[in-house]
Amino acid sequence: MAQDAKVPTEIAQTLDRGLQVLEFLGSSVNGFTATEVAQQIGVHRSIAARLLATLANRKFATRLADGRYVIGTGLFSLARMVSRDLVSVATPMLRDATERVVATSVLHVADGDEVVTVLSIEPPSANFRVGMRVGARGPLDLAAHGIAILAGRPSLPGERPEVAQARERGYAVTTGEVVPGYTGLSAPVYVGGEATASVGLVIPASRGVEVPELAVEVVKLAQALSVANG
Repeated sequence: MAQDAKVPTEIAQTLDRGLQVLEFLGSSVNGFTATEVAQQIGVHRSIAARLLATLANRKFATRLADGRYVIGTGLFSLARMVSRDLVSVATPMLRDATERVVATSVLHVADGDEVVTVLSIEPPSANFRVGMRVGARGPLDLAAHGIAILAGRPSLPGERPEVAQARERGYAVTTGEVVPGYTGLSAPVYVGGEATASVGLVIPASRGVEVPELAVEVVKLAQALSVANG
């Protein structure tokens, strides 16, 4: 049980329990059920369920399709307020990369079993441009930007072969999984030691011969962002 023997009288018990829940959820990328949370913090399941529902309503937790709860993007947003802002740090880096390689650069953040676009910069000089709408969501295991995040985490049973491949080479590559005729390259970004984001480039599939060279660029961007947000 996570209950302390003595609790100072000035402590708000409900808030304290909510923080205990967040700490517990953060200990595993696979999430926990309401019953497991209740057992961990030493309360009835109904209390744990209400705490989880409240956290989910504020985006601090996310309920997966199987009923398990994981850390939500609200906590990531809150963390950015008291530490370095990932988007602010990434913007000049991605803008520079976009201009140099003439490709759309993107930044994504994991939210449970989904991935969210938080930054997309298109090259103004390109004949053809493809952007990703900020706030757009998609399955975490679809396309390079989500696969890269999964590749930065421990392997799971049943994961796509592309995840294992990306884990081995340090970046993910997919073609046509979001926009037909376009290839995405992404590498995992570690925030606080956890693979919670990815940075990447989007190019026409006709530029496929450039993938090895652009992959080096993507990995360097991911490493720089990981260091800045470690």
